[in-house]
Amino acid sequence: MYGSFTTKTRYVIFELIPFRKELRKVEVMGKVLKIREVGDPILNKISDEIDIENINDEILEIIEDLRSTLEFGTGLGIAAPQIGINKRIIVVGTKKENVKYNDAEEIPVTAMLNPTWKEISKETDIQYEGCMSVPSIRGRVERYKDIELTYYDENGKQIIKQLHGFFARLVQHECDHLDGIVFLEKVKEKNGFTTLDNINKYNLSKN
Repeated sequence: MYGSFTTKTRYVIFELIPFRKELRKVEVMGKVLKIREVGDPILNKISDEIDIENINDEILEIIEDLRSTLEFGTGLGIAAPQIGINKRIIVVGTKKENVKYNDAEEIPVTAMLNPTWKEISKETDIQYEGCMSVPSIRGRVERYKDIELTYYDENGKQIIKQLHGFFARLVQHECDHLDGIVFLEKVKEKNGFTTLDNINKYNLSKN
């Protein structure tokens, strides 16, 4: 269980980047936790809402652990169920060069509590997605291109913004985790799956 979180510790970790066979120095403030993978029942549960009037040390610790686990990995987003906690918290964005998504737009690292979204246009597109809970597998998923996102930051302030393109897709993906949905469930095409290696080998991300 998560207890009182009154001090911050900076951890220095050396991460192996498999695509380049080199080490990258990572400094994080929270714990780097094991990612729960598909098949783990916790990924299929609906997460509990955060009491915005009571954002306590336990919640702040979860946020720091999500940030650290995301920074250590190669994803662009993470949801609390992926570290074994069924609470409605996601963290998206990255400040580092990302070897999986090197053409993705830069997104500030942002913690979102109780995020919800609605489409602001009916336009959709289908793109390959991956997930740290589904290592190496990619699947073509249809998402809305334009959404309005509402969430609370870690200070309890409500934020409303419009998102487009890749950022909108990322948030929809992470919000699915809070409802017990893994992207594999949304792949409708018979031949909609591939591997990360083949994405790069055949340049499938452009298809």
